[in-house]
Amino acid sequence: MRALKIKIKGLKKPQFERLKDLTHHAKNLYNQTLWTLREAFEATGKYFSLPQTK
Repeated sequence: MRALKIKIKGLKKPQFERLKDLTHHAKNLYNQTLWTLREAFEATGKYFSLPQTK
């Protein structure tokens, strides 16, 4: 997977730091979810898929 880099102009330092902090937490939450799903699969052999939307 490739990282997406975008320059956001006009942010003040506190706004940039907050955005950086939130994206860091989002990345950690995503990775934790993947780890949990992998552990559940290894324990049960069941695959948990995303719900289908119409």
